[in-house]
Amino acid sequence: MNFLLVLVCGLLAGGVPVLWAAVRTRALRRAVLGGRAVGVPAEVSWRSGGDAPAVRGDLWLPGGAGLPAHFVSEDLAVLAVPRGGRVKDVVPLGTGGPRRRSFARRGAVVYEVPGTGDALTITVDRPAVEVVTEALAGRDGTGKGDGLRVARWHRVRVPSLAALLLGGAFVLGLVCVHTFGLGREVTAEVTGARDGMCRVVWQDPWDPSLTRHARVDCYEGEQAGDPLRISARPWPVRGDAADLDALHLTAFGAAALGLAGAAGVLAASWTGARRLWLLREHLRHGGGSAPGRPARRTVVPWWSWAAGALGLAGLGLLALAYVFGQPVRAEVTAVTDYGCAVAWADPWDGSRHTAEVDCAGASRGDALEISALPWPLRGEAFDRDFTPVALGILTAAVLGAALLGAVLRSRRARRSRPLAPTTVPPGRDEGQAAVVDAAGTGDVLDRPRLAAVARLLHEREALGGGGRELRPEPDPATGPWWRSPVLRRIVLASGVSWGSLVALAVVALWSGWWWGTAYQQATGRTERATATVQYLHEEFPLEPWLLPGAVEVRFDAPDGRRVVTDVEYGGSAPAEGETVEVEYAVDRPSAARIAGDPGLGRGLWASGAVVVVALVRLVWCAVSTGRVLRRLLRAARHGRGRDFDYLLLPPSGEEPEDTTFLLVLFDPGAERPVAVMDTVPAAASLPPEGTLEMRSLPEEPAFAVAWTGGRPVWPGGPLVLLAEDEDEEEFLRRYVTDLVPPGVVLDVPSARA
Repeated sequence: MNFLLVLVCGLLAGGVPVLWAAVRTRALRRAVLGGRAVGVPAEVSWRSGGDAPAVRGDLWLPGGAGLPAHFVSEDLAVLAVPRGGRVKDVVPLGTGGPRRRSFARRGAVVYEVPGTGDALTITVDRPAVEVVTEALAGRDGTGKGDGLRVARWHRVRVPSLAALLLGGAFVLGLVCVHTFGLGREVTAEVTGARDGMCRVVWQDPWDPSLTRHARVDCYEGEQAGDPLRISARPWPVRGDAADLDALHLTAFGAAALGLAGAAGVLAASWTGARRLWLLREHLRHGGGSAPGRPARRTVVPWWSWAAGALGLAGLGLLALAYVFGQPVRAEVTAVTDYGCAVAWADPWDGSRHTAEVDCAGASRGDALEISALPWPLRGEAFDRDFTPVALGILTAAVLGAALLGAVLRSRRARRSRPLAPTTVPPGRDEGQAAVVDAAGTGDVLDRPRLAAVARLLHEREALGGGGRELRPEPDPATGPWWRSPVLRRIVLASGVSWGSLVALAVVALWSGWWWGTAYQQATGRTERATATVQYLHEEFPLEPWLLPGAVEVRFDAPDGRRVVTDVEYGGSAPAEGETVEVEYAVDRPSAARIAGDPGLGRGLWASGAVVVVALVRLVWCAVSTGRVLRRLLRAARHGRGRDFDYLLLPPSGEEPEDTTFLLVLFDPGAERPVAVMDTVPAAASLPPEGTLEMRSLPEEPAFAVAWTGGRPVWPGGPLVLLAEDEDEEEFLRRYVTDLVPPGVVLDVPSARA
């Protein structure tokens, strides 16, 4: 039940940031199409500026047609960005920009400023890419705009980390409300205690005819038969319970996470509002379009505000515990692995409270001085030795991190260089190129159009940090195949089923003791004994209806040894304290099972089936990869060669696992492709276009290996002739069309040189 509750709450917490992003994206899009102003966090850099830094800030898109966009950097420099230019590319950047990591998926819009030929790279979160692209391209509505009057809803900024903190606070708050608000407080009877956990039984408050069993935390040294106040959880986890002392801890965790997340949202929103105000003042006083000289202002990032809020909360907790709290003498009722369970009389009303505090060298029955917390944390306590020091150091560290973030950001803002225009990248003669939209006329498989797509993708690779230098491939005819790092990676990636190996490891850890028990009982003499159930292990979702559950039992062997071991059960769980008949191996009494229970057999069948499937998968991967590798080596060593012109299309980059490069092959001098072949990522070292030799055997033309510069380029798939496969040609046409994002304009030469 606990597993299901955590799973549902986790799904809800993960859905909150996603739902917020979807709602905000739709709101921004409606605002842009309606001619209203919006603003988004962004990073801007000049694309061809070498090591020019990416400057963070806000991109403001005023309402109304024709009004320029404005970028306000963190150091409050203003850059006017005229709209109506050409979007040259949209580069998916996964979960980080070119120079930093982020929790959010991001995209870089390469925008050519009209009238200058300069190119800006504007990096924003992925949901805002389409909004920024449409607004910069001039497709943002033609109605009368409202300038920089931004709706209050659009001024709210929720950074990704703040969204995670708020999601965690939402989960803890939901658990707190569900368990302690909607639940019923009842008195349960303790049936067993171990390691700070009590097994309790109580009557269902909604249906008194039902008896419920559960395991809860307990801190007062409870023994079997003692009463314990608990909170019975309602639907959908009826039958589960929580101790009442967990209310304060859960509420405190929700408050801390919510405070940090709210501080992040308020700081980010206030920063955006401040930049908008500065932009309005800048334009009101006739500010120009060139970026101004950065002012020396202290810039505080939102996460510094969040850390500061947590630090202030820590100071408040210290003051609540050791300034307004009351020192009392408590009795140590139990010593656990994590501290001491203590009980004391409330200094305000005399009621009895229990909690767990840190202690060193204390024993059951000792007196321990603690600090009892007042409202709103009545019933909680801290020790007066270790906790104030540890909490004080942690609070000081968090406050120091908040101050350090402000200082470092301020220094970086003062030293950052203002944006400066650059020239068009060398080798790109704009006067000899015709601007053609990707959705315009002409076949996308024409060689000039394919060459333009290849250039676009290679520039995208360079922007995203691609183009790594790789080791030259050895000649496969002069040595064994494992000398090639590419072939080794292919074998490890496809010849070894890593998922099957993980499955075998999990099965070995999970069910190895089942097989050990079965082996000991099958190969040796067994006896039976009466055992007492001491402890019922927590059940997993698959137990016991598919996999057996486990209980800890104790029995006496004939030679006088007292045996404590785990045994499995396949039916209803035996209660703690119940006696069961077990069958054990005489040579190894710990190899035991409940006599006549189907649990062990069920576990052997389930785990054995997983092992068989995993082994079959391992063998299949090894055999199939070995056959392909043998054919490729025969083609590389003994195949006939044929010359082709080629264009290399890098992956689109939409997904992190998308690493396949596509070779588009032409007959020498031809304008239409004749074949295509997927290649391994090592092909990134090839030029975007050139000439290569394709080697293959006449009886197996699909298994071909490309050669260029005296080294092989290993394929990632078979060679496909377009003349023999019309479906492949249509697929290639759709694939090339989808490589160019909407709104991106290609540079297609008007005539071949």
